[in-house]
Amino acid sequence: MFHMVQQLRLDQDMALECVACKGDDLFGYLAFSKLKSPDNWWNLAIVAVSSAWRQKDADAYMIRKSLEFAREHGAQAVVVVGDPAFYTPLGFTPIAGENIILPFGRERTQIAYLEENAPHELRRVVYPDAVGQAAKAS
Repeated sequence: MFHMVQQLRLDQDMALECVACKGDDLFGYLAFSKLKSPDNWWNLAIVAVSSAWRQKDADAYMIRKSLEFAREHGAQAVVVVGDPAFYTPLGFTPIAGENIILPFGRERTQIAYLEENAPHELRRVVYPDAVGQAAKAS
């Protein structure tokens, strides 16, 4: 994960990084990368929250707040690969029925459209090189 974050920064593909803390307790980190395609689409690349804070739904809170920031900064949509049971209540929908070409599996890929007028026509999702390399390594 550290290598991917470093590479996203070096390649200038990082869209947003957030840390969450209370006092001196740093308990969460979240990172969005810019997709190479489609334009103005982001990828929720990393969500890491300590287990004690995850039980308090800090991960869900961080994601909701960061989606607001993404919208304010021009992201039309955010793609994530993860558990639909977790991400659906946060505004994501399964991508299985969408007209989108993906490099990774469809069953755990979801999308949150952040603009009402975001295009829904056929799109090819192209992740930054650092994300693709991390996926191949795992």
